[in-house]
Amino acid sequence: MVSLLSPFDYTMAWERSYYWNWGPGGLGLGSFFLIPIILMIAFWVAVIIGIVYFVKWIILSGKRHETKPEETALDILKKRYAKGEISKEEFERIKQDIQ
Repeated sequence: MVSLLSPFDYTMAWERSYYWNWGPGGLGLGSFFLIPIILMIAFWVAVIIGIVYFVKWIILSGKRHETKPEETALDILKKRYAKGEISKEEFERIKQDIQ
């Protein structure tokens, strides 16, 4: 009996058997079925982690610029003396109390 299938039909049958590998070690859709899925998930996880760290960096960099070093009592006392709000005797007396 002569087969009426064209060479194209044989090629399609071979491709189906290659991609739909149900044999030992097959994953149902070929040996490399999970690799693109794993790479896509890894890519999106990396993007999300990158966005989280970028937002965190922006928030923390804004807070660093807002904080000022606290003035000590001696610094405030020196400023008051420099402005003339207190006399030299008061400055010395308060300075002794602070230290």
